[in-house]
Amino acid sequence: MLSAERIRDLLSKAATSPDKGIGCCPSPIGICEEQIGAASLDIRLGRWFLVVQQSKRSIIDLAKNDPAGIEEIDGKYYYIPFQENFIVHPGRFVLAATLEWLRFPQNIGGYITGKSSLGRRGLVIETAAGVQPGFCGTLTLEIVNVGEVPIAITPGMRIAQLFFHELRGEEGVKTSRYSGRRKPIFGQYEIDVEQTSTLQSNKLL
Repeated sequence: MLSAERIRDLLSKAATSPDKGIGCCPSPIGICEEQIGAASLDIRLGRWFLVVQQSKRSIIDLAKNDPAGIEEIDGKYYYIPFQENFIVHPGRFVLAATLEWLRFPQNIGGYITGKSSLGRRGLVIETAAGVQPGFCGTLTLEIVNVGEVPIAITPGMRIAQLFFHELRGEEGVKTSRYSGRRKPIFGQYEIDVEQTSTLQSNKLL
């Protein structure tokens, strides 16, 4: 796990050595270095939100691949300006993009978690927590209100924390299919080999 000093060094290095440093736009260096914690970087909420329209789908069947364009079929995007609120009602689930655009070098990975101060108020920030080396783009946050009262969240607020890890051993070059995106997306669920075998066995029975 990288320390605050190492994170600060890699963020600064990105300006002159993009392949070696951690790119972050907007960068906290020289502007808001309080975002850098003892071993993490605070990430802020962006302005794009995506919610599932319950009236358009009665069930999500994970045994079937969702078609391309699920965002247009089942989801609705919201763009919330700065200083305005997005309300997360109890039991509701929403995807949001981070304000920061990030670029990871091939030898640095990470994972993102919610902030405990928000979790204690019922706002859970869970993500596809691992960020692969080489990722580039905004991160998608999976937000749910597990409390009993609505919670107002505002673009620009610190909503999660990103921890960095250095890759040991041979670097593997692999591009994430979610790289390069500015808006949150549902993504496409792929049935794994074991699940496919189970489904085929059940059909034979």
